[in-house]
Amino acid sequence: MDKNQKYLTIHKFSELTQTSIDTLKHYDKIGLLKPAYTGENHYRYYLPEQSLSLTRILFGKNAGIPLKEIRDFIVAEDPEAVIQKYKEISHKLNGNVKETQSILNTINNFSWYYGFSKRYPIHYFFQTYLPEWFIIQSSKAKIGKSFESSESDIANKLFLKNFADEKWPHYLLQALVMPEDIKSRNFNELSYFLKMDKPELHEKDTIHFIPNGVWTCMLFYTQGKHIARSIEYYLEQLDKQNKAISGPLFIMDIVNCLITPNPKEYCTMIYARDKEQPYEEY
Repeated sequence: MDKNQKYLTIHKFSELTQTSIDTLKHYDKIGLLKPAYTGENHYRYYLPEQSLSLTRILFGKNAGIPLKEIRDFIVAEDPEAVIQKYKEISHKLNGNVKETQSILNTINNFSWYYGFSKRYPIHYFFQTYLPEWFIIQSSKAKIGKSFESSESDIANKLFLKNFADEKWPHYLLQALVMPEDIKSRNFNELSYFLKMDKPELHEKDTIHFIPNGVWTCMLFYTQGKHIARSIEYYLEQLDKQNKAISGPLFIMDIVNCLITPNPKEYCTMIYARDKEQPYEEY
């Protein structure tokens, strides 16, 4: 021990650096941060300036670098290698930030729409304001009479295509009925769509803009089935109450498998834009 140095006990060094004693002992054991001095009684002592080395270690750890790699480039003392490693970290973290933001958007939207299922009774109209959004849409696919899964693989392909780009689209698959099919009451074929957070990631001709405005909505608990029957009921009630809509009619499971694995708890919302507002066709 150099008596001219101001040593800190492991307890004091732990307190000042807000790093647990067990962590410091582990770093000593693997040769990542050795104490400046170890007494005959095996007590560990550190110098204040060792906090700089600890900062590098903790920075690398929080950035997701394995301890072995941290040890390698700290020991090497090669600034070029360190900068290269930090660039690799930056690229990885940017990807993590995008995925985290997508997850947050998904949670926020699920929470918002889930509130509808708690506030409004089924089979009754309610109105809500929806901000502008973007969708990517499939071509039409036939649906069955009882369980409305696509007879082709078109719906799954649409979802997987966007899963690769954004990993967490806001919802799972949703469906829509185009105005001409509403007019003819043809509900044997539906298009599928996904709401997009980042339309810039896709070809412009595949993205449709949905303007903001007031929408007329109705909730159904049908376990994800009988979509055509639910659409017919929705339109019948519109006629009875002299309500008018414009543009496509959207169908969305606002409570689905990201909230519950039990289809009996799914809550489907059918909604369309109020007629009184100008509608931007797409």
